[in-house]
Amino acid sequence: MKLHRYLAALIFVLRAAVVHADFTFVHVSDIHVGASLPAGGPPHAEIDEAMFKEIAALNPKPAFVAATGDICEIGSDDQYETYRDVIRSLGDIALYVAPGNHDVRWNPRGKEGFTRGTKQPLYQSWDYQNVHFVLLDSTVLLEHWGHISQDQLDWLKGDLEKAGTQRPVIIGFHHWVGRDPVMVDNERALFDLVKPYNIVLWLQGHGHANIDWSIDGVPATMVGALYDSTYHILHVTDDGKIEITQRQKKEGKKGKGGELVTDAATQPTMAKSNALFKPIMTIPLKRQPSPQWSADVKLLGEKPADYALAVTAKRGDLPDGTNFNFRLNSESPWPLVAPGGDFNSTVPGKHEPMTLTWGKHTVTVAASLPDKRSYQQALSVTVAGDVKPLWTKNVGGAVQSRLIRNADRIYVSSMGNDFVALNAADGGEAFRVKTKGPIFSAAAIDSGVACFGSADHFVYAVDLKTGDVRWKAETGGAVLAGPAVAQGIVCVGSVDTKIYGIDISSGSIIWTVDGGNMYQSQTATDGKSFFVGGWDNFFRCIDAKSGKENWKIELGRKQAYKNFSQYAPAITSPAVGEGLVFVSTNDGILHGLKIADGSEVWHVNWLRMGYSSPLYHNGNVYCAMSDEGRTFCVDAKTGEMKWIANTGSVIYDSSFALGGDRLFIGCVNGVLNCIKADDGKLLWQYRLGEGHFLGSPAADDKNVFAATMAGDVVCLPIKAKKED
Repeated sequence: MKLHRYLAALIFVLRAAVVHADFTFVHVSDIHVGASLPAGGPPHAEIDEAMFKEIAALNPKPAFVAATGDICEIGSDDQYETYRDVIRSLGDIALYVAPGNHDVRWNPRGKEGFTRGTKQPLYQSWDYQNVHFVLLDSTVLLEHWGHISQDQLDWLKGDLEKAGTQRPVIIGFHHWVGRDPVMVDNERALFDLVKPYNIVLWLQGHGHANIDWSIDGVPATMVGALYDSTYHILHVTDDGKIEITQRQKKEGKKGKGGELVTDAATQPTMAKSNALFKPIMTIPLKRQPSPQWSADVKLLGEKPADYALAVTAKRGDLPDGTNFNFRLNSESPWPLVAPGGDFNSTVPGKHEPMTLTWGKHTVTVAASLPDKRSYQQALSVTVAGDVKPLWTKNVGGAVQSRLIRNADRIYVSSMGNDFVALNAADGGEAFRVKTKGPIFSAAAIDSGVACFGSADHFVYAVDLKTGDVRWKAETGGAVLAGPAVAQGIVCVGSVDTKIYGIDISSGSIIWTVDGGNMYQSQTATDGKSFFVGGWDNFFRCIDAKSGKENWKIELGRKQAYKNFSQYAPAITSPAVGEGLVFVSTNDGILHGLKIADGSEVWHVNWLRMGYSSPLYHNGNVYCAMSDEGRTFCVDAKTGEMKWIANTGSVIYDSSFALGGDRLFIGCVNGVLNCIKADDGKLLWQYRLGEGHFLGSPAADDKNVFAATMAGDVVCLPIKAKKED
C-alpha cells in the first residue's frame, strides 16, 4: 500500500514537473513599424496597434506575446520610438522580441540599434509555468541571410542543460529552418545541439505567410505578418497539449484578375467583424520518439564529366506511405523513388537544379510521413578534384569581410570579436587581438600597423609584428566600415553617421565629416582623397589632409525615408583608376565617376540588385551583380562590356580578388569561383563546406584564401593540377 501511494505520488510529481501547465500566449511576427500598406494604405503601425489592442482583449488573457522578428522596417531611432508607442496597447501583457533582418540590415546602429530600440537582448529565455521558452537571434549583420552565431550556440547549450531533458521547450526566431530554401546556413548544428532535449515546437517568421511543417518530427509554424492582421494563439492545456489557433482577416473584395483590393471591412479597425479564428494544430508537450531509418550517399564516376550522386534511403520503422527526397547543399529537393525495397535516386552531377563542384557537400535526406511529420538526415560527401585545400584554419567566429593578404600573413576579421593574423604558408596563428564587439571591418595595412574597426565603437591600430594594440580611437557608434590610409590619415566611417580622419601614428582624431546615416563599406583612396558611400544616399570625395569635402553627390535611387535609401552606394566599396572612381549602387548600377568633380562618365545598369564591390586592374573594372550570380568586365575608361561569366549561383557581398591572371569570388552557397581575368572563362569551382560565403577572398600569384560564416579560412592553389 505504501509502495502504491509512493508510486502514485511520484507519477504526479513527474507529470507536474514535465507537462502541467494551463495558459495562453500569442505568437506574432513581421510587425514592420515604419512601412505602410501599398496603394496608399494605412501605416503598419496603425494596424499593429489595433492588433495589439485586440490581443490584449482576448479571453483568456494571454500570459505574454512572443514576436519573431522584423519589428521595424529599417530600424531607425524614430521607428523604434513609434514601436514603443504601439506596444503600449498591449497594456500589462509582457512582450518578448527577437530581431529580424529588417531590424539589423539597414539599422543605423547595427544590432545595437535593436537592443536600444526594443530594450531587450538579442537572445533570451524564460520559463512560464513548466514550459521553457527561447528566442534566438538568427540575423546576420547587414544581411538578409540567417545564421546562429557560435556564442549563441554555446549559450543555448548551457541554457538547455539547466532546463533539463524533460521540460517542454519552445524555440523561436526570425529566419525559418528545416524547409526550402535554406536560410540559416548552420541549421544542422542547431538541430544536433537540441536533439537530446524535449523540443516541442519551433516558432518562425520572415516568410509573411502562414505555413506549418516538421523538423525531425517536431512541428514548426510560421505566422504571417502582424500588419496583415495575422497572429497565432497558443493554448497550453493542463492535459499536456498545445492547441494553436490562427487569427486571420476576412478576404477582401476581388479586383480584376482575382487580386485582393483594400476594403474598409477587412481593416483591423473593424476587429470584431474582421477576425477569423481557425484551429490549425494540436501538439503534445512531449516529443515523440524518433523512428529508426537510414540513408546513404555515394559518389559515382571517375572524372567530373561522369560524376553522379547515388542516394538511398531505407524505410526502417517509418510507416507505409512515407515519401523521401534529398537536397544537395541549399539547392532544390530531388525525389527518391522505390523501385524495390529501398528508396533511391541517381542524379548526374550537372543535372539541374544540382551542381556538383569539387569540394565538400551536404546531402540532406528527408522522410515525409502520412501524418505530416518529417525527419531529416544530413550526410557529407567530398568530391575530389584537381584543386584541394593546402590548409584550413577555424578562427572561432563567422567571417563576413574581405581577407587581407600582406607580406607573409593573412589578416582575418571575425564576427566572434577577434582580429586574427595567420601565417600564409601553413595557417598557423601568428597573433589574435580580442575586442568587445564583432569585427565586420576589413583591415587597411600601412606604416607597420593593421587598422580596423569594431562594433565596440573603437578603431584599432595593431602592430603587424607583435600583435600589440598601438592605439585605439573611440567613435560614437559601432565601426562596421573598413578604413583606408593616405597622407598619414586613417579614414573610416562609423555608425554614428560621422566619417573620421585619424592620425595613423598617434590615434588622434584630426577631422570629422558629418553624414546623414551609418557607414558600413570600405573607404577607398587615390592617395590624395578618400571616397566614401553611405546609407544617406550620398557619395563623398574628401581631402585626406584637411577633411574638406571636395564634392558630394546623391547616388542611387531615392526613397521616401529621411536620410536613407536601400539603393544607396552604401554596401559596395569603391575602386579607383584612370582618373575615375568606380562604385556600385544597390539598385544594380555600376558608376564610373570623375575624381575631379564627381560627374558621371559612364554607368552599367544591370537591372538587378548589386552588392558586390568593383575591382580595378590594368584598365579594366570587374564586378558582379548579385541575384543572377553573373560577373562581368568593363573597360575602365568607357564602361564598354568586355565579357560576362555566369557562376551558376547567387553572389551577395563577395567581391573579386586578383591572383596572377585570374579572379576569385564567392557564391552564397559556399562555392569559390576561379575566373580567367582576360576572357571570363570559368576555370574551376570549389565548395568550401557549410556556411554562407558572404566575405571576399584574398589571393597572391600562387594561392587563394577564402572564408565563410562557418569560421573556416581555407587556402587553395590558384591553379588546378592539370594546369601545372
